[in-house]
Amino acid sequence: MVAINPLNILVVLQPGLGTPDEYEQLIKERFPDKVARGEIRIRLSQNGAAIPDEYLDTHIIGSGMIVERVPEMKDLQWIMTFSSGYDHWEKWGKIPKHIPLLHLPGGSAIPVAEFTLGLMLNLAKKYNQLWDNQREKKFIRIRGEELYGKTLGIIGLGGIGREIAKRAKAFDMRVIGTDIRIMSIPYVDQMYLNSEVDEVIKQSDFVVLSCPETPETLGMMNEERFKLMKKNAYLINCARGSLIVKEALMKALNEGWIAGAANDTQWIKNPLPSYLPPEDELWNTKNIVITSHISSWTDMYAKRFGGIFVENIDRFLKGEPLLHVAPGFEAGRS
Repeated sequence: MVAINPLNILVVLQPGLGTPDEYEQLIKERFPDKVARGEIRIRLSQNGAAIPDEYLDTHIIGSGMIVERVPEMKDLQWIMTFSSGYDHWEKWGKIPKHIPLLHLPGGSAIPVAEFTLGLMLNLAKKYNQLWDNQREKKFIRIRGEELYGKTLGIIGLGGIGREIAKRAKAFDMRVIGTDIRIMSIPYVDQMYLNSEVDEVIKQSDFVVLSCPETPETLGMMNEERFKLMKKNAYLINCARGSLIVKEALMKALNEGWIAGAANDTQWIKNPLPSYLPPEDELWNTKNIVITSHISSWTDMYAKRFGGIFVENIDRFLKGEPLLHVAPGFEAGRS
């Protein structure tokens, strides 16, 4: 049992990850007596860059963004990021080595997979053009494409990639993909090693990026790889903007190397949310669907991530091992 009284819990949110009330309610429902007696104190913030001094005695953080004053929190016990990926904490988190970082592997898999199939349908069925016609009151017929029988290439068959494969099979697509090793994965017709990514790109009618940013994947979609794609193929990225060389993407679209693309990522340049400014030329690029990095933000987000958060609070209080410590962020790491 852990004897910290009161236990100070800081929840740092950003628009889309749920409301403060949702997370606060989950904690109160799990620990009603402790909250009522003041043994657990809940603090809420919507700005990780502006944590007030009175919150520096925090013991536990659950956050959807970088919390910049973590090094000043001398009583901090652990942090949970409300995301599956944690590369942003690796770059900018400044987490002391005795503090473990938790995440939720696959926590975004279902919503991102649904969103990815939605983007594929958008591109194939020309929804954007149809919506433009509706706004302009033009009753014009546009011929779309079918997903049936097409080849889907998934670059990265982790939790998200596997959920995408599962849903693609409902459309009778041929599914191929890459991973660190060859294995049998449900709904995947043929596997390739990560080093064979070019072969997947060449075969695919839809190329989906579903891999983390690593030294090997950083800028992987460059001019050479866009030229490997079929001229009638589409690229979908719901992973990281840094996987794509943006100038190469714009050139590939404007010059007709590929049929189209959809992007639900940010080209992150700092620890704070990095939005695509109005003057960015990507907005004016032909045949692209741009969404604001929201594929995982659904009505289930707070329940899914908040549920694991309160479970780990309970485990911490009982002195039990915490769930889903991020690799490389164990307590006492060197």
